[in-house]
Amino acid sequence: MIEPTTTTFTAIISAFSISIIYPNIENGMILGALCGSILLVISEEHISVFRRIILFFISFSIGMLLAEMTLNLLIPLFPSNIQPKVPLGLGALVASAVSVKLLLWLIKKFDDPSDLFNSFRRKKP
Repeated sequence: MIEPTTTTFTAIISAFSISIIYPNIENGMILGALCGSILLVISEEHISVFRRIILFFISFSIGMLLAEMTLNLLIPLFPSNIQPKVPLGLGALVASAVSVKLLLWLIKKFDDPSDLFNSFRRKKP
């Protein structure tokens, strides 16, 4: 069995190899997406290792893609003197940690569409 530290180290090295292949991607964004993906995988306790690996890659990719949009949504929460200094990596961290959980929740809700509509109407079935 591979130790978690070895797996984490391998994931970090793999993520930063992306910055070598694509030099115009900010390292902070890669690190934020990586940390958010690791947080997501660690928080999922009762799933298989294969599913954790798949969720890790999906979360990392979404974190990279939605980093800027998520940061733009988060910036109004900060004081005006801090807003220009908020790094892009924060958007990647939040996007990668939250997006897959949100997508899985939506998929569950669409399994029973009447439950989704009832929640919008605030009615209990």
